[in-house]
Amino acid sequence: MTMVRKAICTVLAIALSAPPLVAAQPAGSRHSAAPATATASVCKPRHTPRHGTGGPAPVRQDYEPRPAMWRLADADTSITIFGTYHVLPEGFRWRTALFDQVMAEAEEVVFESRDEDDDPEVPMSVEELRFMALMLKNRPKVPLSQRIAERNRPKLARMLALADIPPERVEYAPPLITMFAIADATAEAEGSLREFGVETVIEAEFRATGRPISAIEDPIAVLGKLMAIDEARMIEMIDEGLDEWDGCSLIDDEGVDWETEHNWAQGKLGDDTITEMLEDPFGKAFYEVLLVDRNRAWTSWLADRMNRPGKLLLAVGAGHMEGPDSVILMLEQQGFKVERIQ
Repeated sequence: MTMVRKAICTVLAIALSAPPLVAAQPAGSRHSAAPATATASVCKPRHTPRHGTGGPAPVRQDYEPRPAMWRLADADTSITIFGTYHVLPEGFRWRTALFDQVMAEAEEVVFESRDEDDDPEVPMSVEELRFMALMLKNRPKVPLSQRIAERNRPKLARMLALADIPPERVEYAPPLITMFAIADATAEAEGSLREFGVETVIEAEFRATGRPISAIEDPIAVLGKLMAIDEARMIEMIDEGLDEWDGCSLIDDEGVDWETEHNWAQGKLGDDTITEMLEDPFGKAFYEVLLVDRNRAWTSWLADRMNRPGKLLLAVGAGHMEGPDSVILMLEQQGFKVERIQ
């Protein structure tokens, strides 16, 4: 499905893992399915956690994983840069002996963003309040079901039902939030979960050893910039995706080949996804905000961090290390020597 696999899951897979986006999903709620559509009546039986018994086929890895990893170092500072994958299927292998050594030696880990520690005395965190304020600021006057083409309204209802997303949670939400929520649901239907993602694993180990965990950016500010991109074109993208969708399942008929995950685990770098994003003005604007602007900010952060001693692990989306505007290239353009160590 073009809308989910091409335009949206790209975001989840390579870049943004902000906790507020998770809040945009349904929290375990169930609801009745939308009225059947013509396409739904000819759907084949599915066998996924959401649509029948069983689950996705086990992942086969006939190789030893070696995800890309770099080192930025001087006499008293060492920063290991590890390109992560935010959501992965259970049992997917990606750790190496070198990564385990880096984990053991790192004094601190820095992610793109992270969940604030829960305080039982505080009903809502500052970050959650800021997210709610951003949602209210960008609340559309017309519900999503009335903004898309009339022919696609039954399909949207069915897609939300398959994703277990109550319509009332997205009708007056910015369309970007709907796209993120459907993407998360699609990844889950395929078997990719945050609990198996790289950041989740790393954070658990750092928490267990009492080492510092921090974030490199403000996820609410990033989300606000993404919401400022042409919303009309985003609605057009949703319509295009619904036009191409068969109305049956969040998963393609061909199944899940995990190609992107396998390429990442083998340390293969490429810019095919970036090339796709740059094919139209909306994609280019998305690319500038999602990758280029953030990469510039992260490069400045890294340059400043090199002035303080210590051993640091920077674990951020692998997509930020690829293409003509990658963090690695930006660092090299500033005169830093960045060694690929895996």
